[in-house]
Amino acid sequence: MTRTVCVTEAVHEDALELLRENGFDLIEAATSLPKADALLVRIRPVQAAEVAQFEVISKHGVGVDNIPLAAAKAAGVAVMNTPGANSGAVAEQALMLMLALARDLDAQRAASGAALPPPRVAGLEGRRLLIVGFGASGKKLAALASALGMKVVVHSRSMNDARHAGYGVAPNLAAALPKADIVSLHCPLTEMTRHMLNAEMLALLPKGSYVINCARGGLIDEAALADALTSGALGGAGLDVTEIEPLPLDAALHAAPRLILTPHAAAMSDGAFRRMGMMAAQNILDHFAGRPKPDHTVVSKG
Repeated sequence: MTRTVCVTEAVHEDALELLRENGFDLIEAATSLPKADALLVRIRPVQAAEVAQFEVISKHGVGVDNIPLAAAKAAGVAVMNTPGANSGAVAEQALMLMLALARDLDAQRAASGAALPPPRVAGLEGRRLLIVGFGASGKKLAALASALGMKVVVHSRSMNDARHAGYGVAPNLAAALPKADIVSLHCPLTEMTRHMLNAEMLALLPKGSYVINCARGGLIDEAALADALTSGALGGAGLDVTEIEPLPLDAALHAAPRLILTPHAAAMSDGAFRRMGMMAAQNILDHFAGRPKPDHTVVSKG
């Protein structure tokens, strides 16, 4: 019997070929989802009413906030993801945004174009970096930042890994924010973490500090962030993700100063894009072979 896989968005051709080679027929569907044996999805929101059409949902990436997990569990639908596939690329993007802000790339380019003296910049060496979330991308960013001479502190649900790696730890986020020059978010979006950086928490950051988010847009109250940037309380922000993507044209963030927006591009390096696709495809093969990887399994088949 030929099995079918519904693919919602662009996936590396090698991943699609892996599925074809193993006898799967592919169905491309960007809008309404047809019934199929498996769903391979990137960032398209999956509705609760849609999950029962599939036996397994394979997420092209790590964050599964676009998949209704409770509905999947109730329907007996397995949900799998690709942990670690894009962690290096996400850490690179976070570091790029930090460097662009701290080295004032815009001012440097403007000075070069106008033959003006170079601006003085804050730089990253010696700056205090607070990493929120210590999964794969948080760990990679910590290593990169340490190599640049930054002082790394970690806030996470479990901080044993950070302690063992020799980083400072901050059990209380509110207490850690006033001591941070830069805060970079690397945690999943849940009801507990939604708007974790709201107006009250952003006000705890030192004047001139930076906020970086390459995780999920809902982690930050974007109206509060726009206010903090406009008032000058924050020195800048770099966002690869926003709560609604793409960011609506009338959003207050578009008018905020010292803001760098990138289009959810962190995981789109050649290597990361291929790894995510191949792992997502392999998850489907493993599921139907009866040997799903436990560390790739978010919801087990009922």
